Amino acid sequence: MGSLPASDAAFGGTVSYAKRHIDAIRRYYNRSLANATFYEFGAGWDMVIPLAFYGFGVGSQILVDIRNLIRVSLLNDTIDKYQRMGSDLAIPRIPAARLNCRKHNITTVFKTHYGIDYRAPCDPKQTGLTARSIDCITSTSTLEHIPRGDISPILRECHRILRDDGLMSALINYDDHYSYFDTKVSGYNFLQYSDRMWAIFNPALHYQNRLRHRDYLDLIQAAGFDVVEDQHKEMTETDRKTLEQLSLNARFRNYSSGELAVHNALLILRKRPTKNNETSGNQIPNPRPTNWAV
Repeated sequence: MGSLPASDAAFGGTVSYAKRHIDAIRRYYNRSLANATFYEFGAGWDMVIPLAFYGFGVGSQILVDIRNLIRVSLLNDTIDKYQRMGSDLAIPRIPAARLNCRKHNITTVFKTHYGIDYRAPCDPKQTGLTARSIDCITSTSTLEHIPRGDISPILRECHRILRDDGLMSALINYDDHYSYFDTKVSGYNFLQYSDRMWAIFNPALHYQNRLRHRDYLDLIQAAGFDVVEDQHKEMTETDRKTLEQLSLNARFRNYSSGELAVHNALLILRKRPTKNNETSGNQIPNPRPTNWAV
């Protein structure tokens, strides 16, 4: 859609997402990030988030994607932007080494310079990673593009590979993404359509599952996680009026206006303690939603 390479503004916005992950993780994770292993599924094209994590001191990362999207030109564009903008964005460690390599050895060079192990194609439902081998898991605007039936096994795999005292940080965008390209439609536009009608406008390359905040909380709980922090912005009067003007499809009529209105959320998760696995530390049994907007 012409969004890559990212503009300076878009790049800065993505770096801010990485910083929100890091700030949230630091509130609950007591070990050094330099000694932590991070994991992210759905890493995307330009690696802005992983290189930001490197910049914030993360020592080791494993990235998986269902297809190989990594491109030398986009990676180097991202590195160039960090060199040009990193100080203004308060990145402590600026990614400096451009990747002068060919596609066949880019993953080796990427890992050597930045400690980032890129694996694609790789099924996030069955990663092959060792159980309890990951300290922190992140997901950035990816879950909304995955069919509901695949989210449960992905979350169960995250639960399996996460250490008992580890954390998962998930940024989820609930808006109709077409609203970013067409100002005539709202972020709630896709709530009007039946599944059959929506399928016409919902190609695999830009799939949107239309799940709401409540749905993700249910999926997270079923996968064995507890939410220790839930950051999202509550419904505004503008949101309420916009929803009132829509003819909601029957699929969405059993949600309250407040449940439908959430635009985005940052969820911090921990594995639920069991009798044989008591997770100590900063567990919050009933987390309060925190006003927050992307």
